[in-house]
Amino acid sequence: MVNKESIIPLYEQVKNEIIKKISNGIYEVGSKIPAEHELEKEFNTSRITIRRAVDELVDENYLTKKQGKGTFVNIHKVKRNLLSLNSYTNFMLRNHIAPSIKVVDLNFVKANSKIAHNLGIEKDEAVLKVERVMHFEKNNEGYEIAYYDVSKYPDLKTKISDKTSISNLLRNDYRVFENRSHQIINVTFATKKVAQLIHGNLGIPLYQLERIAYDDQDIPIYYSVMYYDPNKVSFTVDSK
Repeated sequence: MVNKESIIPLYEQVKNEIIKKISNGIYEVGSKIPAEHELEKEFNTSRITIRRAVDELVDENYLTKKQGKGTFVNIHKVKRNLLSLNSYTNFMLRNHIAPSIKVVDLNFVKANSKIAHNLGIEKDEAVLKVERVMHFEKNNEGYEIAYYDVSKYPDLKTKISDKTSISNLLRNDYRVFENRSHQIINVTFATKKVAQLIHGNLGIPLYQLERIAYDDQDIPIYYSVMYYDPNKVSFTVDSK
């Protein structure tokens, strides 16, 4: 139910509630959601608020409006296999889609205890912090923060751009090849910054995927934290 005292706009609260119902199977894929006047009563808010929430969910590909029939659940999830989680660029190319990356921030920082532990370096050593947004499809993005040991990859910062596949760069320029990875999936909630970057809603649950990639000597290559909207991305675990 919406909270009129909350700092979160009412239309965003309505969106969150509808997404929650879709995620929980209350509104099933292909089913028709209640009409605007019914939603207006359910959420005790104005028709304008309901209409804006529904229209934005249509724009974000959660819902589809059919002339004279109503509004239907039309959710589609990008699926990635956790056991063979390859780079974003290679994943997109394998699905015959042009990769689209935006570098949000690129800076040297001091490694905190967690980053240092995951990279096998000393606390406060310099690391390159790379923040990127990866586009999957309309209004469906993933946000990644990755850390690289500066001493292992000279001039890496100067080589990264919106056109760069960092995985390919590490292979081609530094002869570093990923052999295995350790991954942990957590659930967190969208901050204002993350929500804006991935076209999500403030406060919605997100997948938080922590990943440490290792080379064939079992030395850490990088440590990353990725954020995905669980209503738009799902992870599979396929074994042979």
